[in-house]
Amino acid sequence: MGYLRLLVPVTGNILLAVAIYKLDRCAFFKKLTYWQRQITIGLLFGAMSAFASEYGFEIMGAVANVRDASPLCAGLIFGAPAGIIAGFTGGIYRWFSVYWGAGTYTRIACSIATVLAGVLTALMRKYMFDDKKPIWSYGIIITILCEIIHMLLIFITNMYDADYAFRFVQQITVPMILANTFAVAVALIMVSLLSHERIKHNKDEEQIAQTFQRWLLVCIVAACCLTSVFTYTLQNTISTIQTRDEIILAINDVYADINDASNENLLGIAREIKKEYEADPEQDLEKLMEKYNVSEINVVNSSNEVEKSTMHYLEGFNMLRGGDKSKEFTVLNQGETEYVQEYGPTSYNYSIYRKYSGVSLDGGGFIQIGYDAKHFRDDINSRIVTAIKNRHIGQTGIVAICDENFNLITDDENNGKSMSEVGIHIDPATMPADTVHKSSFMGNDFLFAYLETEGYYIIGTIPANEAMFMREVSVYTNVFMIVLIFAVLFVFIYILIKRVIIRNIEKINFSLSEITDGNLDVVVDVRSNQEFSSLSDDINSTVETLKRYIAEAAARIDRELEYAKQIQLSALPTNFPQNTDKSKFDIFAQMIAAKEVGGDFYDFYMLDENRVAFAVADVSGKGIPAAMFMMTSKTILKDLAERGLDANEIFIQANEKLCENNESGMFVTAWMGILDLNTGKLQYANAGHNPPLLMRNGGDFEYLKFRPGFVLAGMEGMRYRLGETTLGKGDRIFLYTDGVSEATDVNQQLYGEERLQTFLNGNKTLAPQQLLEQLKNNIDEFVGKAPQFDDITMLVLDYKGDGEMLTEKIFPAKTEALYDVLGFVEEKLEQAECSMKLQTAIAIALEEVFVNVANYAYEEAQGDVKIGFGFDGTTRTMTLVVSDKGIPFDPLKKQDPDITLSAEQRDIGGLGIFITKKTMDSVEYCYQNGENILTMKKKI
Repeated sequence: MGYLRLLVPVTGNILLAVAIYKLDRCAFFKKLTYWQRQITIGLLFGAMSAFASEYGFEIMGAVANVRDASPLCAGLIFGAPAGIIAGFTGGIYRWFSVYWGAGTYTRIACSIATVLAGVLTALMRKYMFDDKKPIWSYGIIITILCEIIHMLLIFITNMYDADYAFRFVQQITVPMILANTFAVAVALIMVSLLSHERIKHNKDEEQIAQTFQRWLLVCIVAACCLTSVFTYTLQNTISTIQTRDEIILAINDVYADINDASNENLLGIAREIKKEYEADPEQDLEKLMEKYNVSEINVVNSSNEVEKSTMHYLEGFNMLRGGDKSKEFTVLNQGETEYVQEYGPTSYNYSIYRKYSGVSLDGGGFIQIGYDAKHFRDDINSRIVTAIKNRHIGQTGIVAICDENFNLITDDENNGKSMSEVGIHIDPATMPADTVHKSSFMGNDFLFAYLETEGYYIIGTIPANEAMFMREVSVYTNVFMIVLIFAVLFVFIYILIKRVIIRNIEKINFSLSEITDGNLDVVVDVRSNQEFSSLSDDINSTVETLKRYIAEAAARIDRELEYAKQIQLSALPTNFPQNTDKSKFDIFAQMIAAKEVGGDFYDFYMLDENRVAFAVADVSGKGIPAAMFMMTSKTILKDLAERGLDANEIFIQANEKLCENNESGMFVTAWMGILDLNTGKLQYANAGHNPPLLMRNGGDFEYLKFRPGFVLAGMEGMRYRLGETTLGKGDRIFLYTDGVSEATDVNQQLYGEERLQTFLNGNKTLAPQQLLEQLKNNIDEFVGKAPQFDDITMLVLDYKGDGEMLTEKIFPAKTEALYDVLGFVEEKLEQAECSMKLQTAIAIALEEVFVNVANYAYEEAQGDVKIGFGFDGTTRTMTLVVSDKGIPFDPLKKQDPDITLSAEQRDIGGLGIFITKKTMDSVEYCYQNGENILTMKKKI
């Protein structure tokens, strides 16, 4: 349950990272300077580090926590300064927290580790990740590295009690690494998700530095794991050998002590028997044997023959012929005074085990005595206890002595117990001596070895955890150091490669980027070593060759484009009408292509002797493709216009033709007008183009407001509206493409429609050609050194015809609308200061015409009548135009009635139009574009 306490600071750390990420996106927080934001973030995470110091769980008297996660998150996610500030804040808090109850055991280590977490994170972010947030996997690795440093610091700063320090590190390592790693990794993942970053990067989008970093990390981790496994195996083998050697050494030492005691005891008995025998050679040897509690006494002469023996059948036995064990004692006849033989089978009977000693006699020969295992134990039991007393293996291991049945021989409470009762099971048949074996007892593991000597078993044992303690210490410290060494090696190699290779590659790529952007004057000059020098020279040589080829191709293209330019310009009309008193209009236009050829065009042409069509258009794109599409569009528009179609119908059919097989996806914006030079009536249509500017005689230029239709060639089935207005004498219309209004200076400022209108109003008295020339100069002056990025096309038309301004109004073709029609005309006549008499006559004529249209033009269907009123103040001439889209009918073809006849004698009809013709100065009829048009003029 203690581990669960870590969930609170872990969750708090993750939520704090998310909250600060959200805060960092707020407008008021963005207003802070970089350092103000970093200090704020650092202090917030420092406070979280302090909170984590107090909210952990206790292990062996100290507290495990996730203090280091806060500076790690601050540095990796939000910036190096924030990480350092958080690290110092958390470290200082841990140092002084002992004054309000925190433990002192890990004070130094934890304080230093928290500061290092912030500092190392800052260095990693700056030099490893180019001051950018790393992906979560690197966050895990960095966190593990910092926690390993933390554990080493705890161990190093408590070396005075290495055993406790190691046990503490062993208990705390896994939970602290897991908790801190989880907090940092989840925080990184959450911030990445909130910023819509990929959790897993696409390898196709990786930079070479990232690829190298990843594979270097894989190699380093693999090497680190292999080295750790090798270290563990090696340390385990060394510890096993050391434990065996320690146990064997201990039991051999006991064996040596027991053997020395046995030898000394047996020699002492032999000396005493020698004294008594030399004092009385005739005494009974068996009595001496009983007296000294031995198993055998032999008196051997100088010829190595047994003269006397408690074993009578041995008398006369020659020691030299009795086998190796007998021969050993002959050294007493060769100058040695004493000799002791190891416990073992006798020469005369291998089933009898005895230990012998001998001392030389003063007169020559020697006395040999021996005793068996029982006598051996009886004589040296006290010495055995002394031999194993206070003898330990390690700190808690012991040496024990057992009899031949593996019962303990000791002076403590375990005396007489078998070894199996204390958890050590020995089977000499399957467990060889001088070998370490393992046994378990009451949940504890023990390592032991044994040695058999003179009827005894010497057993050395040590708890397995103590035996392997140094192995574990070595493994932990070695693995920690290996991780640190490989981490430093990884950073060093990466930074070295980055400086030597990656940065030079980036320099070359930057130069290549400029070259691919068109700057062929760039020289690649990376010469840190021979390979990069050679690469730089090869690139420079390639660029020089490329420049030569480009120059040759450019010269060829320039020639071809010049031809194309001449062809395109020849397709634009240049036969502008002479500005004479007799001409009814004056027009001038020009097109300045952004490239050698462009997509803009203008056009004008006479449809008949009284109508002129003019247009300006802009094809999407530039260069040859736009020019080709422009030629197609221009041809189609002119062909349709010459068929006598209205402007909107021209666009409808042109759109369908241009949409056919338009695989390039190009489109055209266009404005087209058809002007009646007699009446000044202007029909027009707009396909997504800029609105023209219209200047009425003596007035200012105003934009001709009209909702444009969709672009041509953009979508099939589009419909276009027809606009109408009437130009008066002296009116001027200006058409242009967006190359005028969107001309841009070096500061990315647009020329704009308002600036265009202001210029035109300031220069409205200039002739069309002069106006366009001055406007182009003004645009060039505004643009300055900025290049022209779009085609510029402009057209000016001045209307100088006799037509007066027509005011038009549409009425329903019903007799009920007569009153409104007469009211509309009477108002205009009063404005023209027409006499009442003439007003009445004009009203009678208009009534006859309107009623006739209302009754007969549309038969049973519904329809409209358009009434146009114009007045020329110079000639005092009024014009009335009555038009309808009903049945074609020319009232002027009706023969005038004979008014000399009585009403009964005259034919029915014709009187109304007769009155009209007599009232008006002139009456004309035409059927045009599906309309009946009756034009009446009267001087008033």
